Amino acid sequence: MHRTHLFLLLVTVLCVGAAVEGVRVLELQKDGAMTNESWAQSTMTSPSSPSASVCIRFKVYFFRPLTHIFSLTSREETREINGGRSCLLHFISLESQSRYRYLLGTITASHTTTHERRSQHTLTATYKESSPGIPLGRWFSDAKLVLGQYSLEYLNGYSKDRSFSGQLTHAGVWGRTLTPQEVLQLANCGASPTGLVIPWDQEWILSQSSFINVDESEICGKKTKSIYIKLSAMPYHAALAACAGLGGNLPVPTSHDHAFELLQVMKTPPELFLFWVGATDQDEEGVYITEHTGKEIQWAEWGSNDPNGLQWQNCLVLDETLLHDYPCHVSREFICYLPSQREWTLRGPCEEDTANYKYSLLHPEMGYVVFRGYYQYEIREENNTWIWRNIITNTVMARLSFTESRWPTGRLNWTVEHDVCEKKGRQVLQLSSCSRNEFTCKDGSCIPRVQRCDQRPDCRDESDEQECLLVHRPGGYLHTLPPPSQQAGSPLPVTIKLRIISLSLSDKDSYLEVTYHLNFSWVDLRLSFRNLKSASRLNQVPVTDHNKLWTPTLTLVNVRGTERTRVDSEAVLTVHRRGLSLNDDLSTPEDMDVYLGAENHLSMDRKYTSNFLCDLDLQLYPFDTQRCYLYMEVLSAATDFVMLERNLSFVTYEGAKLLIEYTVVSVSLRTNNSDTMAKAEVEVKLQRRVGYPIISIYVPTVILLILAYLSLIFRRDNFEARVMSSLTVLLVLAALFTQTSTSLPKTSYFKMVDVWLLFCISLIFFVIVFHVIIDMATEGKLSKQNPRSTSRSTPPTTKVMPIDAEQDEERDTSVPSKTLRVSVIPSWVIPPATSDPADANKILSDRLFKQALIFIPCYFGIFNFIYWLYIFA
Repeated sequence: MHRTHLFLLLVTVLCVGAAVEGVRVLELQKDGAMTNESWAQSTMTSPSSPSASVCIRFKVYFFRPLTHIFSLTSREETREINGGRSCLLHFISLESQSRYRYLLGTITASHTTTHERRSQHTLTATYKESSPGIPLGRWFSDAKLVLGQYSLEYLNGYSKDRSFSGQLTHAGVWGRTLTPQEVLQLANCGASPTGLVIPWDQEWILSQSSFINVDESEICGKKTKSIYIKLSAMPYHAALAACAGLGGNLPVPTSHDHAFELLQVMKTPPELFLFWVGATDQDEEGVYITEHTGKEIQWAEWGSNDPNGLQWQNCLVLDETLLHDYPCHVSREFICYLPSQREWTLRGPCEEDTANYKYSLLHPEMGYVVFRGYYQYEIREENNTWIWRNIITNTVMARLSFTESRWPTGRLNWTVEHDVCEKKGRQVLQLSSCSRNEFTCKDGSCIPRVQRCDQRPDCRDESDEQECLLVHRPGGYLHTLPPPSQQAGSPLPVTIKLRIISLSLSDKDSYLEVTYHLNFSWVDLRLSFRNLKSASRLNQVPVTDHNKLWTPTLTLVNVRGTERTRVDSEAVLTVHRRGLSLNDDLSTPEDMDVYLGAENHLSMDRKYTSNFLCDLDLQLYPFDTQRCYLYMEVLSAATDFVMLERNLSFVTYEGAKLLIEYTVVSVSLRTNNSDTMAKAEVEVKLQRRVGYPIISIYVPTVILLILAYLSLIFRRDNFEARVMSSLTVLLVLAALFTQTSTSLPKTSYFKMVDVWLLFCISLIFFVIVFHVIIDMATEGKLSKQNPRSTSRSTPPTTKVMPIDAEQDEERDTSVPSKTLRVSVIPSWVIPPATSDPADANKILSDRLFKQALIFIPCYFGIFNFIYWLYIFA
């Protein structure tokens, strides 16, 4: 890697004093070509010792999958320390590119450890076990320090695949185990601890390597993570896009001190006279908004006569006299501020080692940037073309003309000249500094990855809302076949959820009108998903893709006609994120989170309104409870392939509990997977609301019965009024009976309301009968006088002829006399004999009236007792 890259320490020695102009640094494999002939070997040998410690400070030019920075090898077999990492990229954090790193290796008679010192701001060293323990009693003797190679045997051979490319300094060996405090002291370029047996300032045996002098501040100095890059002149918006593509922004002074800092950067060679400031007043004249924050600038000290350009000068520049308004279309140099030195990734190639995708941004001179790969690649501009080159083999991998894009950052069409993923020609590659949690816009700028495909454009070019592929179907995917189950040999479980919105039961037509949301949930192992959001409403599959995916289908069995579930524009197909995303596939030239279909399920929801036939039981009407059923059957596949999940399926009712005529008592769902096709049965239990029937039927009939009953106490001589009032009540009841019967379905059995109305009609019938009987009794038509009562009632003008006893007895025992009367009503009703027939008729009618007054309430009470006992029992 470049000379501004990372340093790590294995054994640190005393930093060179201030009197020395530079620090001696060993440089190996500057061209990056791997060889086993590039190394440095100490001329001094460590004495016999039970333990040893090695420290070194290094900077990498090119990474290798297996890199060994040094080997401390001894004649004693297995007594060695090899300082290296299987993958240095895992060890090095590029957020601190210009800070030094340290590594300490220690070997004792009992154990071997690797101590890691990660940065100067870490207070203590970190210890990691690196190799198994060494038996006691074996000493570390006759050891030599080899830099830049891995020693296969004691100084007899090296492996070029593990060789080191970069710079080394401050290497040393101690004949004891260093303490953590001593490691921290060395890491901070402090004094060397005692016990140094192989110092850095000795004579070294060199092979294809050389020493150079490096300023001490480059090694021990603390550097800021932020950097400024000076770029060539271009219009404001082009400069803005270029800087954003490099992972930075055009600086905006926030205070006088900050403006002075920017002026110092401007005067640092190569010197600039003025540069763009990242704020404009294009939206509102005189109100300058910072581009990268969207907020109004807080500090503005204008140069003489500025601002003076009105709407023709909406941009800002900074020079020695501070701020000036400036026309945006004019080309000016600019400074790009990078808050941190970030790691760059070239996505699209097919590399076995992920380190081959990694690059660092270098700024060798004014107006130029170079992207240096960790292994052998480099991207730089040559003759108005960006060249992606393997600098070790000098092979051009791909080209990008300036006509295609001035900067190589972002997602662009490169012309591939060497096989990349076994392809040549035009191919999309993406060079980006965005982190794992960010998305790269086409222009190279970064936004949080959660804002990708959230139906709200966040990139300047709105590329974050383009090509939002949610579902990826593999080749050969058949949407007519059900997905396999996660358990081999088992049918695919499908969860059904029914959310009832409204219910309406028609008694006359015997059907239940249901408005409901029907939801299916299932897992499709064949699919994978892209850029899922935690909010499921943002993961809706486009309508155009509905018919390309397998979805379950149900038929509604007991409906009028033929109905089945539909997947149309009204259906909502959603992916629900439950699992974690996979690691980034760097061979794909786009930042995306990929989720497996096995861990994230699909659901389909649609609103329906259906009329389900309901077998009504109206025997207890209007005090009846109805149970209606919604029968559904799976059509997608047989139960060998698709089953309805029993435990997770459910039904809910979200409408008003009180309907117009009914109260919803309960809803329940049962599934059945024992038949050829899986079935679901939803039971809706409804209790009729009796308020309206009582008010419209029972209360009016009771009032009519009371009126009919009251007609009994009307004047007895007004027979027409009594009978007509009862007949009127009877006619009203008959009309009410007819109206009630026509509003209900015709049944072969009596309904309780029919029984009630028939009872009321019979009761009024008895009232009318009593009216007739009482009237007949009043007129004397219900009884005949005996002879004595007749003689007593004979008028005085009537002649009475005496007869003897013999004739009288004969007449009594033979032919009855015309004046003899016989009773036609029960004897307990017949009044005692009186001399006045009118009195007798009055007494008889009074008795019949009293009997009617008693009979009607008793009849009403007995019926009601039996009637209501039957209903509520």
